[in-house]
Amino acid sequence: MKKILYILCALLVIAGCGKSGEEKKTLTEQLYGEWHSTSLTVSGDVYINFTEAKTFELYQKIGEGAYRLYRGTWNVEEDLLAGKYNDGEAWASAYRIKIEDNKMTMTSMNDASEVTIYTAAMIPEDVIRACEVVVKSAEAGF
Repeated sequence: MKKILYILCALLVIAGCGKSGEEKKTLTEQLYGEWHSTSLTVSGDVYINFTEAKTFELYQKIGEGAYRLYRGTWNVEEDLLAGKYNDGEAWASAYRIKIEDNKMTMTSMNDASEVTIYTAAMIPEDVIRACEVVVKSAEAGF
């Protein structure tokens, strides 16, 4: 009887040490993919794709204008997202990011009242096809 009890205890210990589902992704890994703005501090619309190669494509439409495409690189340190456009110009601000349930909140480090919310969403083909490619961004932001 004691032998069976020891075997059962050993099996419970082994089962308890196993993986319980998926391993938690890092903030950087959660950022990978396509996002769509659902709440901006300006009148407009933004889609952005963050790749595993640490590049981004930002499709931005401010007001009634056309979508403009900005490209560059990005980096996350702890929960701080920063980036540069392809011409080397840094973003206007770095952003504190929080991602939960396919929702990303970005808060500007320059102005805490500037909060943008994104949801995970595919970038529509018509946005990609009709955009105007811009090399750098003097007026761009999130």
